[in-house]
Amino acid sequence: MKENKMGNQLKFQITIGVILFIIGGFFLLNDFIIEKREQVFSMMNLELSDLLVQAEEKVEIDAFDSDEVSADVRQQMLDNIDYESYVGILEIPKINFNRGFYKIESPLNDVKFNIKILKESNYPDEDKGNVIIIGHSGNYNNSYFGELYKLEKGDEAKITFNGKIYTYQVSNIYYEAKDGMVAIYRDVGKSTLTLITCTKDDETKQTVYVMDLINIK
Repeated sequence: MKENKMGNQLKFQITIGVILFIIGGFFLLNDFIIEKREQVFSMMNLELSDLLVQAEEKVEIDAFDSDEVSADVRQQMLDNIDYESYVGILEIPKINFNRGFYKIESPLNDVKFNIKILKESNYPDEDKGNVIIIGHSGNYNNSYFGELYKLEKGDEAKITFNGKIYTYQVSNIYYEAKDGMVAIYRDVGKSTLTLITCTKDDETKQTVYVMDLINIK
């Protein structure tokens, strides 16, 4: 009888021990889960804070739908326009590109004649603004952005404007469907330059080159 009682006590002690072990494990596991959850939330908050400075700007692009303008027609159009000075000069050293562009409201600000700064664009001296320039690619006589496809992340472009040189560096290159609208994804906390042209060997897409301002002198 005594041995049976001792056996029952031992079982009771073992049961209590198992329960305490489970409870202790639960609290340890709960602390671990809370810690991991906080780490995940922290990572999510960092990612969200990054996303908050990203902006999607929609710009209308219908100029690329036009065919090549013949040399005679182009010259006739140019003959009927009062010439004016460039408002700025775009230079891309990697592809030996150097060309001026006109004021946004100028009749010469047209991809038929030149590279074009869009009406939604800012000028380089506007803080945290976005200079948006488009141009034809391909083999036309007005395909000024014909070698833009050679650009890679890290390559540079410069804009001379109002006596200052603004240097930009490619931070992102992506493709958009050629449907009349282009979404521009950029860091709104930075001044940027966006170049847009038709994608090489793909008539259904346009390529967007987003560049961040890295220097002014």
